[in-house]
Amino acid sequence: RDNPANKGAATILPIFKKLSRQQLDTKDLRSTGVGKEVNDPFFRNHADVKVRNACAELVNKWKAIAMGRSAPAPRPPSPPSAPSAAPPAASPSAPSAPPLPSSTTSSKEKRKQTEKAAGKAEKAKRSKKAEKAEVAESPNQELAAQFKELAAHEFKKGGASKFAGIAFNKVVAVLQGLEEKVTSGKSIAHLQGIGKESVKKIDQYLEKGIIDKLERIRNGEED
Repeated sequence: RDNPANKGAATILPIFKKLSRQQLDTKDLRSTGVGKEVNDPFFRNHADVKVRNACAELVNKWKAIAMGRSAPAPRPPSPPSAPSAAPPAASPSAPSAPPLPSSTTSSKEKRKQTEKAAGKAEKAKRSKKAEKAEVAESPNQELAAQFKELAAHEFKKGGASKFAGIAFNKVVAVLQGLEEKVTSGKSIAHLQGIGKESVKKIDQYLEKGIIDKLERIRNGEED
């Protein structure tokens, strides 16, 4: 009969290969939990040496990413301990030892968990790329960035200031959703989320290249 571990390796190795090609960062590793899944003893001590080596390579690579350095050369894990020899039968009439439980169920569960984690990692990367593309395509990217910085400052202050942060983020969303470049605050004053104060700040940036409030914050002149 075929060894169930060999069948498992044929399914596991393509998944590991796919994960090794993905450019994951620390945020992706934490949000998906793929590192914990791959570092499971099931893979580290797998009967197939290729699975063990691929597991060690991925884990070393992701540990290096988490610590902010280049991935070290993979070091193959120690082979699993050889099973102890079965004691000789006392007599022909002695009962045989019960068969060991099959690892097929455990293997399937681990493969499913790894595939799920890999799917999460890939989804996170697609979401990040889509977000970058959306900002890059906006003709008002620089203006939106000013309001995004204002929002971050208000959220950092906390308390009631978070409502100002929410308002600034609404302006960011409006600016990024426009297909044409904004030429004045008045031209978008009718849009939901654009208030009078936001119109003033937009005009300041378009006329002077700065927003007075944001400059005071940067210079430490305003809390």
